[in-house]
Amino acid sequence: MKKMYLGLALLVALAGCKQPVPEAVTSSGVDAPAAVVPAEDFPATLQASGTEPFWGVRAEGGKLSYTTPETMDTPRTFEGKRELQGGALIVHGGEGDGAFKLTIKRGECSDGMSDLRHPFSADFVLGKDTFKGCARDLAVPVEAP
Repeated sequence: MKKMYLGLALLVALAGCKQPVPEAVTSSGVDAPAAVVPAEDFPATLQASGTEPFWGVRAEGGKLSYTTPETMDTPRTFEGKRELQGGALIVHGGEGDGAFKLTIKRGECSDGMSDLRHPFSADFVLGKDTFKGCARDLAVPVEAP
């Protein structure tokens, strides 16, 4: 009986040692719940692309390489901040006409031209232009239906 009480006391003491999960603070200073998104949901390197017009963005951490059919040999590169917001991966930075924001969300996506399915949707904003498309991990083959 004594061992049972000792074990129960040890369990209660250990439960009290658990560290609380910190909450995010919004820009207004009000506490907001922290978004929990497993890191494996978004690989370190992703390829986003779209059609009409054709575009591509390779995201490696916070570095982006943007191409169009005319600029395949000379991609435009950007360095930004990579973060998780509301279940989406965001890479953003720059100012004015040079501002950019790549948003990757989990969910099946079709590029509209092929029958291939991609595991992520993508939006890329560059200055005043917005491009919509799909994204994938280059290490994983694209699924056909």
